[in-house]
Amino acid sequence: MTRPFKVIIVDDELISRGFMELLIKPSKDYQIIAAMPFAKDALVWCQENEKPDLIIMDVMMEKGIDGLTAAAQIKREYPRIKIIVSTSMADADWIEKAQSAGIESFWFKTYSELSLLEVMERTMNGESVYPEEAPGVMLGNIPANELTRQQRSMLRLLIEGLSNREIAERMHFSPNTIKDHMDALMMKTGIHSRTALVAQASRLGVVVSEKDRLEKNKE
Repeated sequence: MTRPFKVIIVDDELISRGFMELLIKPSKDYQIIAAMPFAKDALVWCQENEKPDLIIMDVMMEKGIDGLTAAAQIKREYPRIKIIVSTSMADADWIEKAQSAGIESFWFKTYSELSLLEVMERTMNGESVYPEEAPGVMLGNIPANELTRQQRSMLRLLIEGLSNREIAERMHFSPNTIKDHMDALMMKTGIHSRTALVAQASRLGVVVSEKDRLEKNKE
């Protein structure tokens, strides 16, 4: 690869997409060849047009496939293309999903101590840039990154509207065990209502249901 590196920006939020364009355009090391709101359009571009050297891909999309799914498909079909997955959510599980898909780097737009240009430069220099942990946004009385994988899974299913019995079936526990875990989580966070817990976790993006990521915005 030679400079300037060809870049595609994929983000369904106009303000976020515009901010990244303004940030990248002055650099002589990068050339934005496309900026688009839908992940599916990035797939089509790679199939029909000049291949980028780097794609910056948001996770959540308004229409079509989500960014993680699209990024994983692009990596399978075009392994030479480097990808930075970005998000304004604080969902810790997305880090592992991106790593499993072979995506080079992950950038929390709202919380990262590194600038986008720093992540881009390190990625194009062959590094894999991932945060050591998810952002420590406060969920009630505790930093959200202190939630266990089990607690995140339970919260994710709670956000989908499942009852304790349905959550128990999904997680292979008894309903009483789920109730005990739920009571412990509410005591730990100091949020003593399931409705309030769901509302705050959703607002902060601490967990995002798989249904929302994968299905809500299908055409």
